[in-house]
Amino acid sequence: MKITHTDQDKFIRWITAAGIYYISCIAFYIDIGQDMGADYFLWVMLPILAALVLLPYGTRVPLFSRPSLPNLLSGLLWAATFPLLYSWTYSQMWYASKICYDFIVGTSIFVLFSALEGALFAILPRRLVAAFMAGLNLLSILIPLLQIIYYCMVWHCLTPDSLMALYLTNWRESIDFIESNVGLLPATLILLGLALLFALAYRCHLAFAERLESGSTAGRMASLFALVTAGIATLAFYLPQTSIADLWNDVKSYVEETQEYSVGHDERFMSLHLDARRTLSARAPGTVIFIIGESASRDYMQAFTPDYKYPDTPWQSAQRENPNFFFFENAYSSWSQTVPVLQRVLTEQSQYNGKEFFDSASIVDVAKKAGYETWWFSNQGRYGQYDSAITLVAKTADHAQWTDDSYNFTDKYDDSLLPYLTQLDPTKNNFVVLHIMGSHIYYNNRYPTEYNKFQPPEGDKANIMTSEASYANSILYTDHILQEVFNYARKNLNLQAMVYFSDHGENLEISHNPDVFSFDMVRIPFWIYLSPAYEQALPGRANTLREHANRYFTNDMMYDTISGLLSAPSDRYDPTQDFTSESYRFHRDTLTTMLGRYSLTEDPNGGPEEPAPTE
Repeated sequence: MKITHTDQDKFIRWITAAGIYYISCIAFYIDIGQDMGADYFLWVMLPILAALVLLPYGTRVPLFSRPSLPNLLSGLLWAATFPLLYSWTYSQMWYASKICYDFIVGTSIFVLFSALEGALFAILPRRLVAAFMAGLNLLSILIPLLQIIYYCMVWHCLTPDSLMALYLTNWRESIDFIESNVGLLPATLILLGLALLFALAYRCHLAFAERLESGSTAGRMASLFALVTAGIATLAFYLPQTSIADLWNDVKSYVEETQEYSVGHDERFMSLHLDARRTLSARAPGTVIFIIGESASRDYMQAFTPDYKYPDTPWQSAQRENPNFFFFENAYSSWSQTVPVLQRVLTEQSQYNGKEFFDSASIVDVAKKAGYETWWFSNQGRYGQYDSAITLVAKTADHAQWTDDSYNFTDKYDDSLLPYLTQLDPTKNNFVVLHIMGSHIYYNNRYPTEYNKFQPPEGDKANIMTSEASYANSILYTDHILQEVFNYARKNLNLQAMVYFSDHGENLEISHNPDVFSFDMVRIPFWIYLSPAYEQALPGRANTLREHANRYFTNDMMYDTISGLLSAPSDRYDPTQDFTSESYRFHRDTLTTMLGRYSLTEDPNGGPEEPAPTE
């Protein structure tokens, strides 16, 4: 077969364009500090160049032309987004293998889409194919676009921590997140931008059809078929190994691993041994209530920060004068998101003992063994497609009920939990967990209108949904809920002890995103009420708590603390992590937060520890 000068010129242009694409991508990675090295980019060079040369042969559309632009953009976004945002966030190298896989996948998307388009235009109506390809482009850029939007919101790339929140959420909570962090107007503009992008891509694909030469040869169609087949196979193999997919797989593996909690639960429960004759239920029968708050920071609570400008804790502030209440000034959460925090609060797992959630006993198990009928009442949803760690523990209670018994994000106020308390038999020993919505963003959605007491200063243009005044109103309403629970339980349920703390704190500018951590996200309220009968039965516990008012504590040691509070030490109990025990061994300089990433000594607002640790 004779090769004409025209064919030679085309081949030179094709191989030159392929080389420019390849070299430009490699130069881009090197420039942003993500040089994958010769060990990776050399072995992919020949197959990538061959595909990029074969593509214009099959379609007769140049790589760098307006008709190719939508497919090129789809590919480049996959190839470049995570490596670039990671470099901007950390200024350090990511895994070279992942950079290579991102490059392979991005290039494969470009080649696959273009080859598929060329083949479809040969057999189907132009407008149908153009619309289909524009839709495919739009779908393909959603994941890179999500990464870019997230970065523009918090100036940080996506991480397993942020993806965890996404994985465990539901659509209603997602809408709240978008409204509070993106805003309705920007979100609308993004949707309009995507619609415009679809329209522009549609026009480009019509131009692609016009550039195709009529009368496609068998050789050209065979090359397109080969590229489509190779593209699909390449994506099937390498897409699960890309940077963003690897992060997602880490999260998915973690969530699936937590599901093992139920598998061995019965065996763990049967192996939990304690002396029921010495427990609180035997010495001072009655009810113990454990209240889990949401997004409450002691920085914005007058009961813990007396000079705070809003008087948002009138009942709690008054109880500071009550000798039966013990307020702890230096409590922190172990993380800044609900599920990772509570899986440690509720079980043996902590930052300090290396135990796994799925192999741990829970406070519900201990309460049952200690002679209590266990109750779980929640005003929070069950989260996503899997049961969260919280729900797995909740289901082990004798009675577990949700105000919205679905996987939706509740819009009910926390007073909807109060009627559930009437189910308890006051003549029995009851252990009750109440999981409230507290101050979950949007703050103004967490309280009825009669608690809209505080308003932003005149002229303050702060978003009322996330303003400090609205947050203070939500704290005020929580204060009311705590008072109602306490008053009812003391009058009707023979209340012996009541515990309140928050899962984590809140930064009023950026909520509690672990990717942009600040210590107000983990400074939490924590107090315990002990009845006179409790103090008479277990005076040592009460005296120890009184001495620990200014000791430092992280809430991942709550399992051992509740075990101690119930006077229910077991073979799964560590007294050195029990805040009610004289054996409690931790001090500010030995405690951490964010699962060990930060020492509490790094908190610029951390106060002195009294009594000071002894050498």
